[in-house]
Amino acid sequence: MTVPSRDSMLELLSADGPDPDHAEAMMLYGRLVGTWDISNRYRFGDGQWRSAAGEWRFGWALGGRVVQDVLFCPEFHDRYPGTTVRMYDVTTGLWRITWISPKLPSYFSQVGRSDGAGGMIQEGTDPEGRRSRWTFTDVTPTSFLWQGFSAAPDGEFELFQEMHATRR
Repeated sequence: MTVPSRDSMLELLSADGPDPDHAEAMMLYGRLVGTWDISNRYRFGDGQWRSAAGEWRFGWALGGRVVQDVLFCPEFHDRYPGTTVRMYDVTTGLWRITWISPKLPSYFSQVGRSDGAGGMIQEGTDPEGRRSRWTFTDVTPTSFLWQGFSAAPDGEFELFQEMHATRR
């Protein structure tokens, strides 16, 4: 048995574009495909806000039925990249989303949809039981604003992170 190289695995993972059978629906997140420079503002556990530059890459994956990203912001906690997999669920019209960051380690799942105003909203629960809400707003071909909110099970959402993205 031949062991495939990393490049051959990535070749199987990546796709040239959206699945033609669902291309229009795939563009909700597919319009983000490409490389973005980010200005990342994050509230740490001590309550202090810190800012750092980073990079966010989005691409087509798994036959064009997935939009996957890799986010890298090395100045925060010597962080390694994290990744989000966004799969369009053709049976519901919603997006099934999983985020993982092995270095932290952290992971959770969300459900995404259009926000009705040209952006996207993703909601779910993290492993500690806190509710999560991530939003993409002010989406244009060259920029967008991403905001991350968190809330206790019965609490109000609070902003913990925001990223201004500019297409490279």
